[in-house]
Parts: sequence; C-alpha cells; structure tokens
Amino acid sequence: MGTPYRGTPGHEPERDWFSPEREPRPTRDGLPARGGPPVRDGAGLPVRAGVPARDGVSARDEVPARDGMPVREERPPGRDEAPSPGEASARSRGRHAGSRPRGRTALRAAGAAGAVVLALAASTWNGYSVYRDTHPPDRILTVAAGAEATLMRVSWKVAVRELDDLPGQKPAPGRTWLRIKVTRTSLDAEGVSRRGEPGVEIRHPDGRVWKALPEGDDLPDEVKDHRTGTPYSYDLVGMVPSGVAGQVEVHVRPSTARIVEDESVKDMFARSAKEEIPQDLVLRFTR
Repeated sequence: MGTPYRGTPGHEPERDWFSPEREPRPTRDGLPARGGPPVRDGAGLPVRAGVPARDGVSARDEVPARDGMPVREERPPGRDEAPSPGEASARSRGRHAGSRPRGRTALRAAGAAGAVVLALAASTWNGYSVYRDTHPPDRILTVAAGAEATLMRVSWKVAVRELDDLPGQKPAPGRTWLRIKVTRTSLDAEGVSRRGEPGVEIRHPDGRVWKALPEGDDLPDEVKDHRTGTPYSYDLVGMVPSGVAGQVEVHVRPSTARIVEDESVKDMFARSAKEEIPQDLVLRFTR
C-alpha cells in the first residue's frame, strides 16, 4: 500500500487498514500530546505540570514568581470557608459603625420636630395671651324674664315673640322666626350720650349662637331730640330650631361709645383715652 501521510503538527498521521497500530507519541515533562485531556487534581481542577503540591497546597494555589520561587496565591474566603475570628470582629464593628450615623440622624430629626412643635405651641399661646389681654372674657349680668336692667345710666328691656312666618318669607322646615324688641330708656344726659347701637345675639344655654338681624329703630337722628325718660326701641328678627324656640335667650352688649354734641374728634379721642369704661359687660335676658 502507499506510504502513510504525515499530517500537520498536532494531528496524528493517517494509517491504512493493514498498517500496525502505532505506539503513543512520547510526551515532554509528563504532558500529554497536544489535544489530549488535561491532568486534574483531586478537586477536579487543572494542574500545572512540574509543580508538585506541597504542605497540603495544590498546584492550583501557587503561581510562579520571579527568581523561580513559587508564591502562594491569597484568595478571599469563599462561601464554604468561615472567616477568621479577627475578620468576623472587624465586619461586626463595621456594621455597628454604619448603623450609628443612622441612629444619630433619626435622633436629630426627632429633636428638630419637637423643637418645631414647641415653637408653634409657644407662638399660639402668645397669640392667645395677647387676644385675652385685649378681649377679656365677658362678664354676664343675668336679667330675669320681663325685668329691666340699668347699665351706664341707660335702662334696658327685651321682649321676644315667636312667629310662624314673616311677610313674604317662610322659615325652613323645623325652624321658627323670632321677633325681638330691645327697648332702651336714658335716665339722664349721660345716658343720652351713650346712644350707640348695641350688639344683640340669640343664645342657647348649651352655647349655640344665632344671629339677630336688625330691621330698624325709632331713635331720633339728632342728640338734641333725644329725651330722657322716653323709651326707644330696636327691632330685630332671627330664626332658630323650633325645638329650642322657647329656650333661647337674648344677649345685649350696650355700646360704650359716648356721643357729645358739638365735640371735636380730637377732644373725643382725648376724653376716650382718659375714661375707664368696661368693655366686657353683657346683659343676659332669660325667658
């Protein structure tokens, strides 16, 4: 038969059918012929030829260094290798050190929120104190039903009448109209000068309040026409729930303004600054 063909390097030459089997090609330094399977250690990892394992360290853990001296490769502990006590302590300190700033930040945030709340509370209390200084609580003077009360040289009286409806108007279901007449009588010239329009409210003993709307009055336009001892009236209307129409009361706050004929504005302010007239007196007319 023909001469066997010598293949390219790295490949076995072909042989014919009748040629005897050839012996394996010799290797260098124990390495198999090119293309053969690699040599592996007990862990199944490839091993460099000519580098024996020593001190329990396989050849895969050593890499050649300069001057021909092998150096052990340092590797971080894997999942199956527990860290040393020193490493575990360092990691624990790192975790605790990382948590401390977060704790301090939360504490500072809580302190800042508390400071804001205290500041708002102080501001609110200060505003309330100023309001109470300028608007003291009312001093209520109770007047029996049908009786009169005198305040700042003026006599006051109140009459209340319930109505089913008013001309051209009807209350909502469950509501009742009230017609209120507040009568004032000046006892002397001082009483005549206190002729300012009073404030009137409809109140229930439980604290509910309804408006009383003025309809008109019969007071003289000029101070000189105002007579002492003569009653003058203010007419008002209001609407309240029908269930409490017979229980509500009328609160009258007389005006403290003093009107003096032919008095200049400058003199009026100078006199008002010297007068000490209580602004918190309210007449409560029961029914």
